[in-house]
Amino acid sequence: MKRIIAAACAAFMIAATFTSCYDPVKDPNMKLQNGTTASTQATTAAATEAKKAADYKDDLAGLRDYMKDKEYITIEQDDKNVTKMKNELIGAKEGYKYSMGDVLVELYEFNLSGTNAERDKTLESVKKNGSFTIYSKEVKAYLTDSGKYMMIYYNNKIDENNKQSDEYKKREAAIKAFKEFEKR
Repeated sequence: MKRIIAAACAAFMIAATFTSCYDPVKDPNMKLQNGTTASTQATTAAATEAKKAADYKDDLAGLRDYMKDKEYITIEQDDKNVTKMKNELIGAKEGYKYSMGDVLVELYEFNLSGTNAERDKTLESVKKNGSFTIYSKEVKAYLTDSGKYMMIYYNNKIDENNKQSDEYKKREAAIKAFKEFEKR
């Protein structure tokens, strides 16, 4: 008799576990009626809802939000990984560094009107050489077409000879997204 009761209890517990926790809609392996999986459908829906560069304000805060939404930068609680840069050293209007483990991304905005010798020297060097010099150190940088925004992307794990590495591909995708920000 005890065995029958124990077996009945075990069967009940197993049945309760399967019926209470399983959600076929959230199961990534669950085939839907049209043959696609639930995870494929969710990914497609998220991609369609992704914002375009034109959806963001044309300023440094807009660029930051755009790059954050594209997951090229992250901002920790209380901005613990964000550093306000001494933008005047390169003639920028404003600049911030975002530290994410091995990856450092700096975003700058330049005021292109008026005269500013440091700005002009920095922008000219980046346009000509792809880099500028500060404190006797050459820094690789990327500009948008107008020169209004500049990005420095550094990841010490990038091997320039291995274009198939995830780190290399992510940097190239970040550069592409950065340059697309201004193309509205």
